[in-house]
Amino acid sequence: MIRKLLLSVAMLSGAGSGPAFAADESVASQAAALAARHREKVIAGLPAGAVAVFRSAPPANVEVDDVYRQDSDLYYVTGFPEPDAVAVFAPGSAAGNRYSLFVAPKNFAEEQWTGRRAGVDGAKAVYGAEAAHPAAEFWEKWADLQRGKTALYFSDGGDAAFRERLLSAWKAEDANSTMPRPVAALGPLVHELRLIKDEAEIARLRRASELSADAHIAAIKAAAPGRFEYEVKAEMVRTCMAGGATRMGYPPIVGSGPNSVILHYQDADRKMQAGEMIVNDTGCEYGMYTADVTRSYPVSGRFSAEQKAIYEIVLEAQKAGIAAARPGTAASEVYAATVRVVVDGLLRLGLLKGERDALIASRDFMRLYPHGSGHWVGMNVHDVGSYDRDPAMKERKDRYFAQRRKLEPGMALTVEPGIYVPEDPAYDKKWWNIGARIEDMILVTTAGPECLSCKAPREIADIEKLRTGRAR
Repeated sequence: MIRKLLLSVAMLSGAGSGPAFAADESVASQAAALAARHREKVIAGLPAGAVAVFRSAPPANVEVDDVYRQDSDLYYVTGFPEPDAVAVFAPGSAAGNRYSLFVAPKNFAEEQWTGRRAGVDGAKAVYGAEAAHPAAEFWEKWADLQRGKTALYFSDGGDAAFRERLLSAWKAEDANSTMPRPVAALGPLVHELRLIKDEAEIARLRRASELSADAHIAAIKAAAPGRFEYEVKAEMVRTCMAGGATRMGYPPIVGSGPNSVILHYQDADRKMQAGEMIVNDTGCEYGMYTADVTRSYPVSGRFSAEQKAIYEIVLEAQKAGIAAARPGTAASEVYAATVRVVVDGLLRLGLLKGERDALIASRDFMRLYPHGSGHWVGMNVHDVGSYDRDPAMKERKDRYFAQRRKLEPGMALTVEPGIYVPEDPAYDKKWWNIGARIEDMILVTTAGPECLSCKAPREIADIEKLRTGRAR
């Protein structure tokens, strides 16, 4: 496919997200330098005598997939962007064998179809491998790599067949061992490291957030009665790609009217009507780090009284959640701060009835605010890292209150309260199909929360001015 032949060009704009080795060596070098720092932390966390294996993500489907995206864990420790790769870390081995990288060798007849490769030489010269070999030689060399090792740590990249063969080969050597040789997933170790971002990672998150904010500004301007949701979506994608994003961080969600109350609406094929709300949840990925940003606004450019009332509650709730996102605060406390504001607001509007504490305790408010207030974000939109949930709180309705993990500087999370009023006789018709969610990227710092994406307007006056050219 011609699209795949242009891979290297697309990857140049993604700050190291794909196979652009020969086209732009500096991009690959930047990714490798970042990965080297991460790799040292992972190796330091392995027990003596261990061997760690990382597998790449499966190849993309040339017919339907977007640009190939490497498995986040393998990329985190190698910076290597290509499929058909295996990284092996053996920290206790002799020099020259502590970091081995198995890669697809250079072969122009194949590269002409799928993009240029680093090859064995590039794996060493650019990506820092002490030893590099063709990928086809992994199983032949695995016996030597694992010999004498006392524990196996692995990340399979989603390749179940590779995992099964790896574990089988490991167990086959147990007969020659005098002690049990445990096997463990690398996830707990790597994901805890990924949860705290360093300065280089923060810079990529910052750029992804800035691009996403620019895209939302373009989308607000593009929305109008009679246009289709996909036209707004197209403005988002265009702005992200024009700004250097490799891909979108996740499938864009652009829902108007009755679709604004559907949390993960995907079709984007409806003609938008005056008097409706749009919920636009879209973020760019830059250099393998993604933003997650949502803005809500009226199709016509002016908030109705009912839309304004709902939106103001959501905005107040988001501000309360952001203010709570400080070092030492539990993730559940951020959520609780948004819940209190939402419940008080819905009581004022008559959309909830009763007493605040009772509504929170019963979770009845979740009929209109059904999701949490945020999640970790980084290399993946719902990024890895433990929330340390209280195991005694098992039901789904309790999960957001169960997050005991304390925030630390360097963590990045979203804050995204929302209210969604469906067509339901329990509510006055004037509220039907009003959905509103406001979501931003928040970096936890010693000085307090930093909003990375607040360049995209949130205040009603700013949205209306951007959409219509004048404030109310």
